[in-house]
Amino acid sequence: MKDARAAFGMALAAVMAVPAGPALASRQFTPEAPLAVTSSADSLVARGGGRGGGGRAAAGGGRANNGFGNAGAGLNRGSTRPSGGWSNQVKPGASSGPSLDRANRPNRDAIGAGTLNQNRAINGNRDVNRDVNRNWNRQVNINNVVVRPGWARPGWGVARPWNYGWYGVSTTPAWGWWGARAALWGVGTLATAAIINNAVDNAISDNNTTIVVPNSDYSLYYGSVQPSGQSAVNFVVQADGNDYQLSADCNAGTINGEEPKTAAQAELLNAACQVAFGST
Repeated sequence: MKDARAAFGMALAAVMAVPAGPALASRQFTPEAPLAVTSSADSLVARGGGRGGGGRAAAGGGRANNGFGNAGAGLNRGSTRPSGGWSNQVKPGASSGPSLDRANRPNRDAIGAGTLNQNRAINGNRDVNRDVNRNWNRQVNINNVVVRPGWARPGWGVARPWNYGWYGVSTTPAWGWWGARAALWGVGTLATAAIINNAVDNAISDNNTTIVVPNSDYSLYYGSVQPSGQSAVNFVVQADGNDYQLSADCNAGTINGEEPKTAAQAELLNAACQVAFGST
C-alpha cells in the first residue's frame, strides 16, 4: 500500500513539473526586442519601482489614451485645458457666452420715469372742503337769487318785514349740543350780535352783497336771508367758490337738519340767525 502511494506521488510531481519550464521560458525578456511604450509611460513604470516588470508595460501598449500623454515627469496638472471649459473668448460683461457676473439690472428709479405721477395731491382744496358738509348738495346760481331786497339798506335792522329781536339775547347759545362741541373745538362763545350787525352795516355802505362769517372761510349773502316760520331761515352761502342754498333752525341749532360739524359751521349758523332774528 505504501509502495502504491509513493508511486502515485512521484507521478503527480512529475506532471506538475512539466509546464514550469516552458512558462519560465515565455517570461524571459529578449534584450534586443523594443518596448512599445512612450517615454512618459517608461517614466511612470520607473517611478513605480519596476513593479509588474516589462510584461505589464507591454500589456499596456494596447490601452486607450488615459490622459497622461502630455503630463510631465512630475505628475503636474499640465498645460492643456479640458475642452468645453473656460475659453479665452469669454469676457465679463460680454453679450454672449457664459459669465458669472451678475447682470446689470435697470435702475428702478428710471423705470417708467415720466409716466407715473407719484404726487397724490388731488385738486379739490381739501382744507376748504372740510367746511362743506356732505348734505350741502343744493348749489345755486347766485344770479337767480335776490341778494338786494328792499330791507337791505341803511337801518336794515328795523326794516326787516318779519318778527325779530328774540335771537341772541343770551351770550351762551341755548343749543343742546353746544357745551360738549364747544369744549371739543376749544371755543367759549360765538361772534356777538354787535360784530355781525356791524359787518352788515359796512357791507351795505360799501355796496357789497356778502359779509365774511367770523372765524371761517364762509361768505354769507346777507340779503338772501329769508325767515321760514317762527325760527327757521333760508339763506345762501359761498364756500369753496360755490354757492349753496341752506336752511337753518335757529332754535334747534341745525343746518339742513344736522348739527354743525365744525366751529366754522356754528359761526355760520349764528350769523344767519342773527341777521334774520337778532336784535340791532
